[in-house]
Amino acid sequence: MASDVSIEEVIKARAYRLGFSLAGITSPAPLQGHYVYEEWLHSGNQADMQYLASDRHIENRKDPHTLVPWVSSILVLGLPYQLHSLPRLHDPGFGLVSGYAAGEDYHTRIPKLLSLLLESLDELFGCRVQTRIFTDSAPVLERELGVRAGLGWIGRNSCLISPSIGSSFLLAEVFIDQQLEPDSPFHENRCGSCQRCVQACPTGCILPNRTIDSRRCLSYHTIENRGQIPSEIAEKLGPWIFGCDVCQMVCPWNHKRAADIRIDQEPITFSEEDMRAILQIDEPKFKSTYGQSAFSRAKLSGIKRNISIWLQS
Repeated sequence: MASDVSIEEVIKARAYRLGFSLAGITSPAPLQGHYVYEEWLHSGNQADMQYLASDRHIENRKDPHTLVPWVSSILVLGLPYQLHSLPRLHDPGFGLVSGYAAGEDYHTRIPKLLSLLLESLDELFGCRVQTRIFTDSAPVLERELGVRAGLGWIGRNSCLISPSIGSSFLLAEVFIDQQLEPDSPFHENRCGSCQRCVQACPTGCILPNRTIDSRRCLSYHTIENRGQIPSEIAEKLGPWIFGCDVCQMVCPWNHKRAADIRIDQEPITFSEEDMRAILQIDEPKFKSTYGQSAFSRAKLSGIKRNISIWLQS
């Protein structure tokens, strides 16, 4: 390694070569925005996801050291995914799947990439390095960590928005026991007076404090809700059979993404014929076909429910 190239630069360069478009470093200091999470829970905005209100989830989100006592630095990364084009929202012939679900489930894919990133970390530091990898897999306030690592700001639609690649990316964190130089936090709010996401949200679930009322969110109902979808929500599903990306699709920052961003997978669409075929399959067939995709998170019963609503609309 050249003497004028820092360890931080080497780690980020490796991340970019693996397909990550964002990389920043922050300290494991306590999270200043934890009160927003507590207020969100107090208002019942977690819907039926009661695990989010458990002591473990609340306490670990306050301070990274509560989750990983030995952490000294946190590497925050963003892996981009492709959104559907806006005209798809008005194409009656297709059912849409949220862009992040394309390809291999990110819970599996991202740890594989990070293992490659970290495999020579001992050599880089000249000592045994301890790490832990998270990607939507632990109680971490990852958007605030992303802001602190300089990746972007929390937008009006509640997503972390990068000025270079927009908001359609998956976050991952690597907790490291070595001291790294943190990046400068992102202090700007570049949403300005724009209200496009709020105006476009089919159910009005975007709250003034840049959080989401899950009880009205199409993503919650098409993925996490294991029961019946209330009729007033079901009639707003439109083309969506898994998730909803409307608030991102209308965001101007997602129309400014650099042309050289590398994305392996196109977002998934299903024809009516495809969806009717899914209604006929059993659990083993569903698992063998979709078990390696985030699409399977909604379970076969949930996907069949969502497709039935689509067919009746």
